[in-house]
Amino acid sequence: MAIFPKPTSYYEQGFRRSPALERATAPFRVRNAITGAGIVVFCVSVYAYSILAVRQDDFSDIELPAHVVAQQKEAAAARAAATSGSSPSSSK
Repeated sequence: MAIFPKPTSYYEQGFRRSPALERATAPFRVRNAITGAGIVVFCVSVYAYSILAVRQDDFSDIELPAHVVAQQKEAAAARAAATSGSSPSSSK
């Protein structure tokens, strides 16, 4: 008689699921799949709602720092120069 009996497990050697474990979990597969799908749908819908809600925000009441406004003006001038055909980098 062993002092410490070997613990029984539902997993076979190599961590494969035993037939007993397959039988024990079979009644719950469909319910677990439906629950998992419901959780995924909920998470995706919350994410989509958040993105759509933020996209509708208008930040026109917030003043931009002066250096950001200057960068935007420089970028607009560079785009205008590039579309007119006279690129500043090609006139060397």
